[in-house]
Amino acid sequence: MSESPWKEIWPDDVSRRPIPHAMNVHVDKVQEQALDWAREIGILGSDKFFQECVDCGYAHYPSLAYPNASLADLSLVTRWLVFLFAFYVHTDETPYDSLPQEYLAFLRNMGPIVSEKTGSPIEPDALRSPFGEALLELWVTSRVQFKNPGWERRFSRYFQEFQSSILWEIALRKTGEVPDYLTFSAYKPRSAAAQIGVGLVELFSPTALPDVILDSFLMENVRLLVCDLINMATDLGSAKREQDFESVPNTFTSLQHTLGTTPDETVLHYTSIWRARMNTLLSIRDRIDQYYPSVCAHERHIPATRDYINEVILWLGGSMEFVHASRRYSPVADVNLES
Repeated sequence: MSESPWKEIWPDDVSRRPIPHAMNVHVDKVQEQALDWAREIGILGSDKFFQECVDCGYAHYPSLAYPNASLADLSLVTRWLVFLFAFYVHTDETPYDSLPQEYLAFLRNMGPIVSEKTGSPIEPDALRSPFGEALLELWVTSRVQFKNPGWERRFSRYFQEFQSSILWEIALRKTGEVPDYLTFSAYKPRSAAAQIGVGLVELFSPTALPDVILDSFLMENVRLLVCDLINMATDLGSAKREQDFESVPNTFTSLQHTLGTTPDETVLHYTSIWRARMNTLLSIRDRIDQYYPSVCAHERHIPATRDYINEVILWLGGSMEFVHASRRYSPVADVNLES
């Protein structure tokens, strides 16, 4: 395999940590168990998707992206990722008019299923969908495994946002419209996969931060910057996957549509946006001592805040490695998204 084009996205002082040998030994078993779970609950789908899961190594993805995850954490996050990829495949590759009613009910009820408020009304059909059942099981397991009320509150909000964005994306598929770049990129960073990725970093990181810091406006922007970076990379690599089913807008196609440029010309603009996002993220990290009055009341939290941002950058780096290694993605252009 050629050298990863993502190798330079993390700075020299944030080196990749080797995955513990014990973790490597169990990765294949973790993936096998996650696929068995997906098959049993009914979300695995076609043989083609099963083979994609095997080829892409969805258990190897979290072992790259979450170097501090325990074996139990790795098992849970692998099931989350299989669920998300199965969800995206089912949503993207099934014509809108062919989506079952119970699946549409699930799409309308993702937020309430993971709501922090007890007794949130859920349409009965939503839990008749295997995806609704899978999400409920993952959510309950996560709450038991990670007793962190602040994480539950933020995590449920991520899904509320994702529910709105995916329903709008389906509406765009129905109309065939391609939104302008600013409109599209305003909600794209709230994609569930990226949001869950940042949320799980919060749990797996050895760096503990008070909720008041993680809820701050500055750290919210750190999260959105990272989500935007991973979404830009995966969108660039997903464009060719849309040839066999209804086209789904993404950041690259919406930027090209907005500018009215060729793919090669759009790449130049796309790369500039990537580098600006990455430089902003690193600037916040490197200047956190100047930002701290807006984040926390005590300077003692500065080192931990910087360490946490480095953990998020490690996750971003692992995600980039997976995008490069996985045959799921086929970039529309040879782009080196370096900072």
